[in-house]
Amino acid sequence: MKRSCVFFDRDGTLMEDRNYLSDPDGVVLFNDTIPSLKKIAEAGFLMIIVSNQSGIGRGYFTEVELSKVNKRLEDLLAEGGVKLDAFYCCPHIDEDCCDCRKPKSGLILKACEDFDIDLKSSYVVGDKIRDIMTGLNLGTKAILVTTGYGTHEVEKLPEGVPFVNSLAEVANMICK
Repeated sequence: MKRSCVFFDRDGTLMEDRNYLSDPDGVVLFNDTIPSLKKIAEAGFLMIIVSNQSGIGRGYFTEVELSKVNKRLEDLLAEGGVKLDAFYCCPHIDEDCCDCRKPKSGLILKACEDFDIDLKSSYVVGDKIRDIMTGLNLGTKAILVTTGYGTHEVEKLPEGVPFVNSLAEVANMICK
């Protein structure tokens, strides 16, 4: 049976954006991350991170360092009673022309294969227009959150795409 999912960008959406974060100690969740994710999970959605991590392709950090940052995020969420279903990350730079770097759809399509996801009843949530376009290109609903880079991205939104100021507002929209 197909499931609904909320695909989240990681940096600037669930946690503070630290530009090419390679140190797990730099993971700082937003105050509303845990209660918002709990509400979304309780509503029956899968929760999956899809994240561009070009710092790997640029040589700023390694996949091992990225794994440690993601593990720290996972641990902090677990302490609050939240479990993400998966992490999908693109290590490439734009010039690599891969199919997994958002706004291309490779990360989400891989998640759909792995989890049998119904895109039409799913959401993409992020703080960049790349995130939003990824979702719209695949037929999901999309919500821009103005944390992270979001305040600078609002003017780029296609007509009708909502934007909110917090993850709590995202959870309220999705779970209404």
